[in-house]
Amino acid sequence: MEIKSTQFDMTNPFAPLQRRVNQVETVLRQMPPAQREQLLAEMLPPMPMHRPAPPIEQAVTMVTVKVEEWNGGPVVQQRYPTAVLRPRRIVGYIPWQWRWIVTGIRLTRIVRKSAKQQMKQFNKLQRQMIRRVLPRRNAMRGARAR
Repeated sequence: MEIKSTQFDMTNPFAPLQRRVNQVETVLRQMPPAQREQLLAEMLPPMPMHRPAPPIEQAVTMVTVKVEEWNGGPVVQQRYPTAVLRPRRIVGYIPWQWRWIVTGIRLTRIVRKSAKQQMKQFNKLQRQMIRRVLPRRNAMRGARAR
């Protein structure tokens, strides 16, 4: 069984679709004009006619509008500030060296946080041990004197 090399060639992902469209166009060209128009009328819905945009934009017209008098009451304000949508940064290709650096920085933060928590826990246990073994006079606050 022979496999066409173009079947797996993804340099143009639209190639199979374009081939199919070309086949349909050749079949339509070979049909008689009356039959072709009838088939197209059945298949395609009528397209709305769009007016082409004028090459030159129309001039802006200023219009005055009558506004009711303000009675001095409270001015209605928006509840929420206007949302400003900023475009997200598109991340490009990051070299593997940078990835290692970023991973190292993150790992350093994780290790520091863990060491800090362990130090805190160790100091707490140390304080508890010191409270248990205390001189009989002048005990620390919260410790039981013997």
